[in-house]
Amino acid sequence: MGMKKESFPAFFLDSVGQPLRQSVSLCDYSRFRIGGEADFFFEASTSAELAASVRSAREFKLSHYVIGEGCNLLFDDQGFRGLIIRNRTRGLGLDREKGEVEAWSGTPLEDVIQLCLEEGLSGLEALAGIPGTIGGAVFSNAGAFGRCIGDCLKEALLLDEKGRKIKVRKEYFAFDYRYSSLRTQHRLVLKTVFALKSGDKKEIKGKIAEILEKRNKRHPPGKTAYAGSYFKNPVLPDGEKVVAAVLLDKVGAKEIKVGGAAVYQGHANFILNKGGATAEDVLSLAQELKRRVREKHNIELEEEVIFLPAEFSMP
Repeated sequence: MGMKKESFPAFFLDSVGQPLRQSVSLCDYSRFRIGGEADFFFEASTSAELAASVRSAREFKLSHYVIGEGCNLLFDDQGFRGLIIRNRTRGLGLDREKGEVEAWSGTPLEDVIQLCLEEGLSGLEALAGIPGTIGGAVFSNAGAFGRCIGDCLKEALLLDEKGRKIKVRKEYFAFDYRYSSLRTQHRLVLKTVFALKSGDKKEIKGKIAEILEKRNKRHPPGKTAYAGSYFKNPVLPDGEKVVAAVLLDKVGAKEIKVGGAAVYQGHANFILNKGGATAEDVLSLAQELKRRVREKHNIELEEEVIFLPAEFSMP
């Protein structure tokens, strides 16, 4: 369009019908509590606002990125040169006869699990305690203890590259370990439908309690600044999955610090912001961990946490 960046707020207001904010600190929206200022920031509270805000950035040819709770995300110290859209589209629906739960993509995962518990629906218990939204969980096929969110997804409503709403079945996502096709196709989840099984409420509650106890033993305390498991568990050529934390332990990961970033003493696959850590600190620490594992084990660790550079453009 050849329009100047300064004119984007007026363009956005005209397109979306809501004002956006400018020069917003991203560390307030990051579980890492790291990040500079985004040029523009908008919280979408409805599916229509979410779709319209994405369309406006695309039409303006402005860099944009949609976030949820900022869980598996590391923002740049330089912030973001474009529009950050925070997905706050929340809402749940239930079809008791079919055993299906519908959730808007900005709904916290814990809300869905709570509804399942109340209704005696089984299938998502292993995801208890995982922070973040449904959209982010589907994007990365979040999971734990051998189960993933993709196991229960039936279908979803997406926003495609041209701003059209399309309905897709589970197969579309090509779910794999911490992977969905959304990582390469950059389509946006608007709504999801999960197919679940009827179960005993007492048993479901017991499973959730068991999972939460396991997570609490492994994870840092609640208010710690970190973004979950930093690396994926590597899969060897023969299909064997190796635990990243074990490899990291063997290379002395827990002894390493860079600036305000350090490895958690209770689990080697968590990088913490111990106070004042920069994105540069975290990235440098992660590179050193990867180097040590590569040299000792001949295995290349792959990040689970996504680093969002200030100068970002959609492929």
